[in-house]
Amino acid sequence: MNMSESLNLPAARDAIRQVLEADIKSYLARDRDAWLECWVNDSRFRSIMECGTMQIARSFEEFRLNVFDAMDTEPEPVNAEVRFENLEIEISNNVAWATYEETVTSSSNPRAAPNHSHNFRLLEHANGAWRILFHGCWAESLRDIESAAIEVAEDGRVLWMNRAAQSELKNFKGLTVSNGTLRASKPSWNSELRDAISGAHRLTGFGEFNRAKSSGGGEVQFPVVLGESTDGALLLCWVKVADGRVYILFGHNSDLSKQIEILQVIYALSKSQAEIVRLIANGLEIAEAADALGVSKNTARTHLRRVYEKVGVRSQIELLRLIVGFDT
Repeated sequence: MNMSESLNLPAARDAIRQVLEADIKSYLARDRDAWLECWVNDSRFRSIMECGTMQIARSFEEFRLNVFDAMDTEPEPVNAEVRFENLEIEISNNVAWATYEETVTSSSNPRAAPNHSHNFRLLEHANGAWRILFHGCWAESLRDIESAAIEVAEDGRVLWMNRAAQSELKNFKGLTVSNGTLRASKPSWNSELRDAISGAHRLTGFGEFNRAKSSGGGEVQFPVVLGESTDGALLLCWVKVADGRVYILFGHNSDLSKQIEILQVIYALSKSQAEIVRLIANGLEIAEAADALGVSKNTARTHLRRVYEKVGVRSQIELLRLIVGFDT
């Protein structure tokens, strides 16, 4: 009789699931001792991660150092919801393999896109416990994000886009796709977009990403002011680094709430003045902003003019550049 026949298989599968959950939960909690209990620490261990770039650890020590470096970079516990889907576990003697999809959604930052990955684990049963011997993880593009998102290569080539981006590109006046490459709608706007994409690609490595994530307050993304449309609307997109990839987010997802709160405090803006700034920063024309506030177009212009006077700018573009420059 082999070992799998002597095991209580439902209980074994439940124990394996607990180990898989303990791995990610202890990592998020920054509980190193609990995390170490999930792994086999010997010369047979291997890890392969594909997160835009391939990362291979040929020993547990190499893998542990990478993980602990990430913990050191962002030492505070991460408040997030973890969801497993399509978990399948097979057991033979003292070895088990598990495949599943894992989604981690930040609770502290509701605007953050979920981190979705496909996973394979090989586990070994020894000394009365299941532990992970092989770790395989393949991060997926931002499939769960509802806002318009485009994945781009360092030279701007479009690698992937979701349906929201395909639809939004028809109306968004700041970006266009030409010959498979994402460009700003006006050549004069291209330089800043190209620099932002190139800079973001330098942050896709494991160490670089975690250092940027720590200094950026949990998300590696930054706004790019493209310009102003002919009808006076401000055009803004975000460059985001996630899963070793670079994405351009645009359309109705542009949220500068924290920066506008800082602006309001520093320059003593009234509630109405801060609200007109928020609406303009979200791409509304002055007439649309007036309608949203329930005031006349002239009143909306008066609010905006007083904002200009307080902060020392002369145009919406200057105002937006000032806002995105605030470090949150």
